[in-house]
Amino acid sequence: MIVCSCQVISDKDIEQALVAILRETDAPLPTPGVVYRHLAKKMVCCSCSPLAVRTIYEIIDRLAARGVVCPYACETARGRLAKSAGMPRPERSIEHARVLREARGLTGPAGGEGIALRQD
Repeated sequence: MIVCSCQVISDKDIEQALVAILRETDAPLPTPGVVYRHLAKKMVCCSCSPLAVRTIYEIIDRLAARGVVCPYACETARGRLAKSAGMPRPERSIEHARVLREARGLTGPAGGEGIALRQD
């Protein structure tokens, strides 16, 4: 499954990165930024962040269940992710992506034209 269409990052890419990251001594918190840097990629529009976080959680669980990496490392990473800033509401993520695209002078359907955003 493609997680980031801007950088063409799949769930398999994320899994391979997580295996390498979680095997490091004093492994960093596996945020999307850490995973993307490990893959030598950068987030472009950031609209994939919620899906990337969800995918990271799911893969960490699978890796621990399969015994590919230390379950303690997986649980520690999962706990640290849970303690970090909460996942933004999807409306904020869409709005944030639109603002970033406008600031960079990008246009097109991904820029938010024709998308109704909730205002609450």
